[in-house]
Amino acid sequence: MNTRFLDTFIRVASLGSFRAAAQQLNVSQAAVSSRISALETEFDTPLFDREHHEIRLTAAGAMMLDKAQRVVAAELDLRKVMNSSVGSGRVRLGLVSSVVHTWLCDLIAQVATAFPQLELELTVEPTSNLSTQFERGTLDMLLTTDETLAEGVSSISLLPLELAWYAGTALASKLPAGRLSIPQIGRHPLITFTRKSRPYLATLELFNAHGIRPPVLHCVTSLAAIARLTERGLGVATLPRDSDIISDALVRLDLDASLPTLPLYCIWRETSDAPLFREIAQLAATCAQMHGEASRDNKPVKTS
Repeated sequence: MNTRFLDTFIRVASLGSFRAAAQQLNVSQAAVSSRISALETEFDTPLFDREHHEIRLTAAGAMMLDKAQRVVAAELDLRKVMNSSVGSGRVRLGLVSSVVHTWLCDLIAQVATAFPQLELELTVEPTSNLSTQFERGTLDMLLTTDETLAEGVSSISLLPLELAWYAGTALASKLPAGRLSIPQIGRHPLITFTRKSRPYLATLELFNAHGIRPPVLHCVTSLAAIARLTERGLGVATLPRDSDIISDALVRLDLDASLPTLPLYCIWRETSDAPLFREIAQLAATCAQMHGEASRDNKPVKTS
């Protein structure tokens, strides 16, 4: 049974005219007649008395009118519910801590504005752990440092994060004045991201290029922990520039060797929720861009 035919039947009954119903529906009168005939054939009974100049409902038609109105109203309610459900539900988002401490709050605020009924379930892990969970299907989207190339998976590149060298105020005061070199900071323990992460490997490459090895290289999963250790003067650290963990107890160092930027990607599954995922990805791209522009406006801090 076609509910569009039921709607046509209701209009003819209320207007008392096939022609008026056709004009209201913006279809031909023949189309209206065809829809009514289809209903009469389906229910094997006439719905209108056509023997008089005036269109009148038959007894069967009068009985059907109330039921038809309920069916059409129920369909309209269902469509309203389904339309309001777009952007609702839950999205399982996995992300690296570098995003957490830079522009995640901006992203959450934008998602809340665009999709006020949407719930976000956040999982913060190193990139390798996130990739494993994504492959197992326990995460819907990723904000991570490695691009995933797989069937049924889409991704966009986000503006990378600028990394910088930091030291606690006490340790920074003991370093030589002016621009520093890798050998000069290499006399102190280094604190960086997890082993085999991009910042970890980039740090090793810089020291290898100078033919030296750090005396101690601490690998820490939590960026907040890296910041706290650095504040205590336990080493020189690599951290995202202008993140919310940078306190007055940290000094950005001016080195003659900069770290490469930290790439970021937004990755999602091409499921039935893919349109929602793509909109969230575009919001993430906007937040990353805004953070990058604000970060470039800040001048580097030099040690005294």
